Amino acid sequence: MPILDPTALYRLRDSIYAADFLIAAVTEFDLFTWLSQRGWVKVADMAVELGLTARPLDVLLTYCAALGLVDRDIAGDRVHITELARQHLVAGSAYDLRAYYGSLAERPAVAELVHVLRTDEQAAWASSHGHDDWSGRLSDVDFARSITAAMDARSAFLGPALAHAISDIPVSALLDIGGSSGSYARAIIESRPNAKASVFERAPVDAAARTLLRESGWDKRISVVTGDMFADPLPSGHDAHLYSQVLHDWAAEQVEHLLASSYAALPAGGWLIDHDTHLNADKRGPLPVAEYSVLLMHSTRGKCWSTAELAEMAERVGFVDVSHRTTVCDRGVLLARKP
Repeated sequence: MPILDPTALYRLRDSIYAADFLIAAVTEFDLFTWLSQRGWVKVADMAVELGLTARPLDVLLTYCAALGLVDRDIAGDRVHITELARQHLVAGSAYDLRAYYGSLAERPAVAELVHVLRTDEQAAWASSHGHDDWSGRLSDVDFARSITAAMDARSAFLGPALAHAISDIPVSALLDIGGSSGSYARAIIESRPNAKASVFERAPVDAAARTLLRESGWDKRISVVTGDMFADPLPSGHDAHLYSQVLHDWAAEQVEHLLASSYAALPAGGWLIDHDTHLNADKRGPLPVAEYSVLLMHSTRGKCWSTAELAEMAERVGFVDVSHRTTVCDRGVLLARKP
């Protein structure tokens, strides 16, 4: 039986906070009425006048651009309201929908997103009050197990597509950084009988990974190395580094740190493989990625990165030949080589 395309199911889950984000922008900040009173506006000026912080404002503008509510000029770091927003989300319009959105303003996620917009402090994972953000909860064995299960669930479909997309990249020893149970590493080396892999994970996820690899019979080809990717050097001896849906959890400084760590550990000719949901270079979409970026902004320190942002960081630390390939379910692969 053919495997049916689950893209709609991925999008439903990944967009869970997006509508609440637009409700927050309309009801708490009256964003589009404010924009309608100006021409092209510098993003930095918006942040100051509306009391918004840089990362969530960037995510908001990407989302609004993908919805067709603002025009975005990345080079000039400025935005302009579109006619769609002017007609339907501005005070005084005959077709003003702000009250319609306002009827949902008391949803708990709206308040959480307003707080993130103002402070850049991520909210609790899945709106679970009284807990740290997702990375702070990984010391909880039960939570670590649930996150590992979640990552494995999506890798069953995404992993083979990733492996197919990079089938021409030479890989004999793969380091799967933050790779949880190593499900993406398995997909990549499955068709490479002479290749091996290592998963680099911190405790207690490392223990869960060892157990799962042993139970699945992959422990002979995939080992687990315990370490903190921000505090410890990455192990040598690998000709390819994989970050699968990892970089989107972290801020720019941390992403660049990881890329620099990979550059230092890889041999000449080694490959960086970033498998993720990537925004277009102009940060106007795709809409499903812009929606997913809202979820990441809500609960992590990161967001969905654009191909241009990642290429700039990769090249700054020394990588060359940066390229991008699409896979499935709004995912893609950004590749870069160490000269």
